[in-house]
Amino acid sequence: METPAQTCARLLGALEELADAEAATLRHRDFAAVADIQDRAAPLIEYLATHGPAVADNALRARVWEFLRRRAQTGEWLDLQLAEARAELQGMQASQHRVARIAPVYGKAPVQVPGQLLAVG
Repeated sequence: METPAQTCARLLGALEELADAEAATLRHRDFAAVADIQDRAAPLIEYLATHGPAVADNALRARVWEFLRRRAQTGEWLDLQLAEARAELQGMQASQHRVARIAPVYGKAPVQVPGQLLAVG
C-alpha cells in the first residue's frame, strides 16, 4: 500500500507530465486541448495542495518548486503570445479604420445583385 508521501510524489509526477504536455500543446496553439489538460490537472493540484504540505520532504518540495518555476515560464510565454496577438489585433483595427475613412473617396462599392433569374418581357 502506498504511503501519503508516495501518493503525493506519484501525483506530482503525473502533474509534471501534464504540464509538459500543456506547454507543448500551447506551442501548437491547440487551446481546446490545453483546456482539457488543465481540467485533468485540477484534481491533482487540489489533492497536492491539501495533502502535500503534511507529508512533503525536501526532495518533494524541490520538485514542487521546479514544477512551479516551469509553470511560471509557460505563463510568461503565454503572456508574451497574448501581448503579440493584442498588438496584431490593434494593427488590424487601425487598418480597418483607415480603410473606412478613405473608402468614400473612391466612391460607392458596386451593388451586389443576388443570383436570380430575371424575366424580361
